Amino acid sequence: MQPQLFPGPVTGPAGLRPLARALELLDTLTCWVICISVALMVAVVSAQVAMRYGLNRSFDWADEVSRLCFVWSIFLAIPLGIRARAHIGVEVLVARLPAGARGALARAVALVSAALLLLVAWEAAVMSVDQWDETMASVPASAAWFNVPLVWLGVHGALHLLWSAAFAAPAADASTPEELA
Repeated sequence: MQPQLFPGPVTGPAGLRPLARALELLDTLTCWVICISVALMVAVVSAQVAMRYGLNRSFDWADEVSRLCFVWSIFLAIPLGIRARAHIGVEVLVARLPAGARGALARAVALVSAALLLLVAWEAAVMSVDQWDETMASVPASAAWFNVPLVWLGVHGALHLLWSAAFAAPAADASTPEELA
């Protein structure tokens, strides 16, 4: 199976298709922002290397801009990993539970995780507002731009976790309890 650049459709009840479509559009927008951020980071770092070693000069702002792009690309990718269930999970005990208990536990963990991500989003938003008048050292832009992707991550990730808790079936594990014994 070939990986897709942009995620496929979000599955759920037909009555909530507009919400699923909105989540898909947010995923697509996120993918585009990640692509632009990574492309900009690669271009800035490549230009910085060429300038430093080719012309013995450098851009003062290259490190800060590339770090900002890196932060944006990493934090914005996390909700897409949540959607794809690509994050690492230790299931030694969970795999031994009956299927119904595994599903209930998966939903409970998704709800708690969504609450924690919303807390992260709230605190990042508060920090961004407090820090908005501070500028970066070498770029005439707010230092709060480093916090903005945390707000995006918190809200976007929580939406996927809430959707998963409400509508997604628990992930099928590759091993059975008998194989773990």
